[in-house]
Amino acid sequence: MSNLERRYRSLLRVLPRWYRADREEEMVGIFLADRTDELDLEHSWPGWGETAAILGLAVRTHLAAGAALSSVPAKVVWRGEVVRALGVLGLLLGVFYATAAVVDVVAGDPGEPAPGWWRVLELGPLVAFGVLLSGRRTLAKVAAGAPVVLSLVALAQPEYALAWSVFQLPSLVTFACLCLGFHREAPAPPARRLLWWGGGAVLLGVLGGVATGAGVLAAGLVTVVVRGVAFVRGDVVLGRALSLFAALQLVPLLLLAFVGGDVVSAGLGVLLVFAVVWPLRRRPKTAPQAN
Repeated sequence: MSNLERRYRSLLRVLPRWYRADREEEMVGIFLADRTDELDLEHSWPGWGETAAILGLAVRTHLAAGAALSSVPAKVVWRGEVVRALGVLGLLLGVFYATAAVVDVVAGDPGEPAPGWWRVLELGPLVAFGVLLSGRRTLAKVAAGAPVVLSLVALAQPEYALAWSVFQLPSLVTFACLCLGFHREAPAPPARRLLWWGGGAVLLGVLGGVATGAGVLAAGLVTVVVRGVAFVRGDVVLGRALSLFAALQLVPLLLLAFVGGDVVSAGLGVLLVFAVVWPLRRRPKTAPQAN
């Protein structure tokens, strides 16, 4: 085995085992088909284009949708659905905060300074939600990344870095899930169902804009309620995504509870813990045994 073949095989380890079992030898053969020079085989490395293509394939296979790949394990399809659901939940959270920001500007004190131009970036989730429902997932990712830019700029300020990163943790993680989950082979989200969810996020955003500071609490409370609905309906994918979403929200709530002494945040934190550990579905009733 040449050094170049060894490097290709090491690169292919980013692919899941079930995919490599069927395609590794074929892929290595294609990569080495025109690489016959002895010096090339010993000292060359996989190209940047090949590396990018394999990394993209790794995302699509680890978070497979099942339609474009054969022999996809059920747990892989389930994992992809959970990641996409978590990404949509984060986008809805962004819609909530974007609406609250609009209400805050519109209903603000006329004597306050005019909002900076950078606040336009806060509207990114509203645009991302609309274009994602229309199937333009790349544009949706770009628009959803606008508030992330603000978060990264804030992290560059040492005095605010720790606190800001804690409160932005749910948004950052779910943005990563949105980008990874909605790859080119993933199915488009159900538009009709998500329109209702988006309307609810806008309504809550209006309330959050009026009641300043209630955003984190409202998001946590809605998460707990919808987690209970998913349990009753037996929606395992949504239930798992909401459990992870609740775990992400625990960090800022615990900070408010223990540092700020907020009793309401502490109580909601307890509810979120239940949302995290809550079973995904009801246990089936056992039939009574005959005597």
